[in-house]
Amino acid sequence: MDFVDFDEVVIEIEAQYARFKELVGTGPDYFEVHAVTSKKLTRAISFVAGEHHLKEQLLSFDPAGVVVCGSTEAHVACEDLLPPERYDPRGFVRRVVEGIFGSDTYVLIFHSGYLDDFILSHSSLTVNRIKDVDALIDPQLRQWLLQEQDDLCLVSYRNL
Repeated sequence: MDFVDFDEVVIEIEAQYARFKELVGTGPDYFEVHAVTSKKLTRAISFVAGEHHLKEQLLSFDPAGVVVCGSTEAHVACEDLLPPERYDPRGFVRRVVEGIFGSDTYVLIFHSGYLDDFILSHSSLTVNRIKDVDALIDPQLRQWLLQEQDDLCLVSYRNL
């Protein structure tokens, strides 16, 4: 059973979109939802994205699956939901990059960010956020990406 009320969630998404524009001064590069599984929520995200001419990132956690963001087909890769003792973000980046064939586009998902009391008391994704930050600012990983992967191109959602 889908617990989401379509009209109410559209109002909430519109409010979050307006607040984002107020804080950042522009709209987001894309819309997506991944923390809640709901057909009505997904439809509401699509509706609001369409109303504001925003790109939408539908997610698939199937490693072989392909999603479309903007006009680009992409594979989505995420491992930071693994238990902290098994999660290695540097190894994750290396495995994905080394496994890219041809001109495939991959979206690597990380949950890096500032940990505050709210996150620490409401989320199970804490230690891996710290691991993500450390990996994403690691000069050795950056050097590897620059030197070893000459055909690799970093893009943002604006490019898709």
